Amino acid sequence: MLRAVDAAAWDTPAAYVMLGALVVVVGGMAVAGIASTPAYRLLGMSADGPWWFSPRGGKTQGVVVAYLGLVVAVAALAFVVVDAYTAARFAWTACWTTAAVVFALTVTRAGKLVLRLATGGLVVLADPLPGDYVEADDALDDVDLRAARDAAAAGDWRPAAHLLAATLDPDARHDRVCELAALASRRGRWLDAWLQEEPSNPHALACRVAAGVERAWTLRGTDFEARNVPDFLAVLEDTDADADTALVVSPRDASVLASRLTVARGLQLGVVEHERRLAQLLAVAPHHRGGLSAALQFKAAKWFGSSEEMLRFARAESAAAPAGHATNLLVVVALLEEGWARGQSQSFLHRREVRDEIVAAANRWLGGGPSPVGRAWGHNLLAYAFWFADLPQEAAPHLAETHRHLSTWPWHDDAREVHAQVRAWARERLGASAGI
Repeated sequence: MLRAVDAAAWDTPAAYVMLGALVVVVGGMAVAGIASTPAYRLLGMSADGPWWFSPRGGKTQGVVVAYLGLVVAVAALAFVVVDAYTAARFAWTACWTTAAVVFALTVTRAGKLVLRLATGGLVVLADPLPGDYVEADDALDDVDLRAARDAAAAGDWRPAAHLLAATLDPDARHDRVCELAALASRRGRWLDAWLQEEPSNPHALACRVAAGVERAWTLRGTDFEARNVPDFLAVLEDTDADADTALVVSPRDASVLASRLTVARGLQLGVVEHERRLAQLLAVAPHHRGGLSAALQFKAAKWFGSSEEMLRFARAESAAAPAGHATNLLVVVALLEEGWARGQSQSFLHRREVRDEIVAAANRWLGGGPSPVGRAWGHNLLAYAFWFADLPQEAAPHLAETHRHLSTWPWHDDAREVHAQVRAWARERLGASAGI
């Protein structure tokens, strides 16, 4: 009789639902498995396609379908077993109770897996700790710059003048000029007072040029489509004239020469003029990070070059710079730019050869010291790049540094929030070994 009852129990709608659900599980896992291999193209997926039709989207959808099918299959199995021996109302109770218990016990783990697959590992369920939130400050680890900037904001330009006059390294000076210029573009009376007092001071003139670049790009906006184009161009034309004035006073001013590269890009002065200006800068400061970063933008496909030209340029300059110089990381900037340009940053940065190139650049920079100049900038760049490349072990030591000195770039629009989320990601992925 028991065997007869068992046989009859399997010939019921609940049993067919269970079998159908198991077919769904197998199908979902097959899709996820194929999407994880180069055979994903057989399913009509494309590495550069929209998320729904990308390998990452295929893996995510396959796992979600398989998970839901498994919950249904287990619930249907409970119905079949209980219905074989008791009334149908108890079978329904067993079915829904089993589904709820299975879902409750597995949804967190399944959710973490799905979130990791869907976002390429960039987002986790864990919330940041209160201590993860730090304010970005582009003065970074330069306490002297911070003091001079605060004094300038209060109207006293003299600390900035003394600081720049004492700064001999061209990269350090350019970083300081740019941060002071960012202040001047918003609150410029201190710079006006300085220029009125010392109209031929090369440091004040360099700040005026950099502030003009900052104002122009604020007018233009950061979107691909420019805003306020007439005003943008007018400010750049005035800035170009200011740069000519500054170079009469100090022909070898690397900060002014670097700013002129960005002006040339905005005014669309052409390849020949840009390369002439770049050669002038490199004759003065061969590995100038700020200037080379500006030149990299010019050579990108979104401006006047191509992906190939940009990457070739970045690789050559990164290799030419001494080990430990922040310019070793120019290739990492180029790889991020390439990922952003493709609109598929994660899939591009997850490629083995791209990850290897980022790691190699980081190792060369770290192996050379690294130099204190640009060190905090480098840690921010690498923390971000390793996050996007889904390399938490490599990101962790840089996240420990960025927690002390956080920059605005490259952390999207809200550096404070994004950086806190990335620290939570590293802890979730590494556990106690994250050390952050």
